[in-house]
Amino acid sequence: MITKLKLNNFKNFKQAEIKFGAVSIIVGTNATGKSNVRDAFRFLHGIARGYTLAEIIGEKYGEGGQLQWSGIRGGTRETCFSGERSFSVGVEFEHKSASTNHTTPYAYEIEVRCGPNGSAPKLMKERLHAHRLGTMVYNSHPDSDAPEQNDPMHLAVRLQPGGNWRKLGPKLSGMTNQPLLSQVVELAERQKAAGRVRAEVEAALNELESIRFIDFSPELMRRPSIPGQLILSDRGDNLSSVLQAICEKPELKLALSNWIQELTPMDVVDFEFVPDAAGKILVYLVEESGRKTSANSASDGTLRFLGILAALLGPKPARFYFLEEIDNGIHPARLALLMDLLDNQSKAKGIQIVATTHSPQVLRLIKEENLKYATLAYRLKGNTEGRLKPLTEIPNLLDVIKRKDIARLHESSWMENTMEFSEGSPKTFPIDSEKGAP
Repeated sequence: MITKLKLNNFKNFKQAEIKFGAVSIIVGTNATGKSNVRDAFRFLHGIARGYTLAEIIGEKYGEGGQLQWSGIRGGTRETCFSGERSFSVGVEFEHKSASTNHTTPYAYEIEVRCGPNGSAPKLMKERLHAHRLGTMVYNSHPDSDAPEQNDPMHLAVRLQPGGNWRKLGPKLSGMTNQPLLSQVVELAERQKAAGRVRAEVEAALNELESIRFIDFSPELMRRPSIPGQLILSDRGDNLSSVLQAICEKPELKLALSNWIQELTPMDVVDFEFVPDAAGKILVYLVEESGRKTSANSASDGTLRFLGILAALLGPKPARFYFLEEIDNGIHPARLALLMDLLDNQSKAKGIQIVATTHSPQVLRLIKEENLKYATLAYRLKGNTEGRLKPLTEIPNLLDVIKRKDIARLHESSWMENTMEFSEGSPKTFPIDSEKGAP
């Protein structure tokens, strides 16, 4: 479970951090940095996929020239905060061992030079700590016994001491064009030290690899897919084949139809998967009246519901989902049911969900236990820097929402105005008044 993200000089964030729970919401107006939080997670996910820094920030193509990874928006020119030469991304997470059922807290951080004047991005610093060990797994710049950094093409790291290295941990040296997290086990094997890092590195890679980004394209969701393709892509590819796999289990099929009935006006009682000449299938929703609606004819909103259901109920769910603009295409009357779905599946399957929104209604629907993981993304007047603030830490908010509707506070920009009063150029209004808090 990812518990915290730390950003320094990344995109529009000079210095920011955000905590996460089972269901976390990021709320804010346009251009405040909500999508940049998503980019930070995509950067971490790219590391887990074994890509180079140029591929993570730029693009990754397969051998046949097919695009496999679309990179980070803005490329190297816009990944660093304005005028800065490097950025860092840090993440804290808890990983449960399948064999011992023990949970270990981890901290991972990487600093990258952005690649000025058309040069390639370069690894500057990197560390992985496992708190169960009480010390580092590896670190390029530890507080003591730091390895010398005298080769611009390589970054040296020190492993934890112990075993044959009682006083000083072994030194490894990896290429600066790729994060060491995807290199360090192979490097350690050359010194017969892989056993010292393998379990911790694999835990970090597994946690970061199991991140998915829901940004559905109705056009792709309407395409037929080959039976047996069980992973729903971030854009919605393979929707029909994933739904087919869900329907092979009666209890999941019933849950799927029940949720569709709740989330849409359709009284769906069955599903048909019609093959084409190439053997690809397309899902048809069968209503009680006998009416059949294919994915081709379904509305964008219905497809979005189907995609979210396929992701959460499918045979290979991720552990972490990032949903941009959760209210997009969702009728306000159905939004409460969608929030219930996310909360129920998070509790039932241990799935972690982070969603961004503009919608005041979403704030109104946040359960009390999740409010501490709701965050405001904002900017001060005349400042391009994005900032992140837990709603529970906005001055006076907890007292105000006892008397005022939190959705109305959001609609009136009360939260942003309060932060402007607290951190920027104060306005002449009290932050707890009928004018400031409608």
